[in-house]
Amino acid sequence: MISFRVIGLMSGTSLDGLDIVDVNFERNEQGCWSFNVNSSELVPFDPKMQKRLNSAFSLTAEEMSRLSADLGRFYGEAVNSFIDAFNIPRNTIDFVASHGQTIFHQPDKGYTLQIGNGPELSVVSNLPSVTDFRSKDVALGGNGAPLIPVADYLLFSDKAEAFLNLGGFSNLSYKNEDVVQSFDVCPVNIIVNDLMQQVGQTYDDQGGFGKNGIINQEVFKELNNLTYYTSTGPRSLGWEWVKENVVPIIQKEKEIVNRVRTIYEHIAFQIGRALNDIHGDSILITGGGAKNDFLIERLKNNTSKEIIVPDEQLIDFKEAIGFAFLGVLRWRKENNVWSSVTGSKRDSSSGVIIRP
Repeated sequence: MISFRVIGLMSGTSLDGLDIVDVNFERNEQGCWSFNVNSSELVPFDPKMQKRLNSAFSLTAEEMSRLSADLGRFYGEAVNSFIDAFNIPRNTIDFVASHGQTIFHQPDKGYTLQIGNGPELSVVSNLPSVTDFRSKDVALGGNGAPLIPVADYLLFSDKAEAFLNLGGFSNLSYKNEDVVQSFDVCPVNIIVNDLMQQVGQTYDDQGGFGKNGIINQEVFKELNNLTYYTSTGPRSLGWEWVKENVVPIIQKEKEIVNRVRTIYEHIAFQIGRALNDIHGDSILITGGGAKNDFLIERLKNNTSKEIIVPDEQLIDFKEAIGFAFLGVLRWRKENNVWSSVTGSKRDSSSGVIIRP
């Protein structure tokens, strides 16, 4: 029996805070992995940090370096507080696995950037860390995303046949003739939350705001005609693409409530079309969007597939669990990135290991 105890960290594009999980992983003699979540917590970013991260795209190199160091210290302090709060014996923790905060993601131009300085994290927490999971795959010609499908099929395959994460972007992973494939479908919370901030809200609770709007059919049609949606094979999205392509179209509708309603219909249409094109009848949905009742209702209206919404802990912390597991595979020098998913030259064991 092989076992690890890992602290997993995930900070997504919503910028609501840092997801932290304490997870035990075990591999049996047949090579099958299982996991158990001991504890989990969302540590909110303070308004100052949230503002700095939100404007990180426009920072100078020096300002970005300072932000990365400050964020790494924040991660380390959050880990220490988490360990104390849940009375976790420090000597039982093998390492911390941290995704970091994505600032730039342009794999077609050969780069991706996740900040949250790994050495700062390790020194402050006095624990080894595994960070920077995406850069190696981009160097190998891949998209550096999505990465969670490895965890989907090694940890969660007993729960569903395909997996959909509704985070900043929607990501779908599925099997095609026993080969795992995955791609980013469309933007979700990254654009919805941006619109909600314009009415003084951080997100649309259960879709209650957007459902009262009216679909702008011309905008809806133009969004669906974006060339990305005719692409095939491994592909991923970033905020840069949203700013250049989605924002100018959605701004043609003047009322915010109608913009949100139109975006919901666009999301449901694109995801429904993607689900209808894949093998597998049961879809496990996680991420913040899984709590948006109206969006789930519209999604169900666009597909006949079985939609499975799990318990709240798995909805909120699946990505943190997933990156903790990718850290385990990296620690063991096993492949944790699959070329069938990212489009890279080969499978790889990706991530930087740092010791305090």
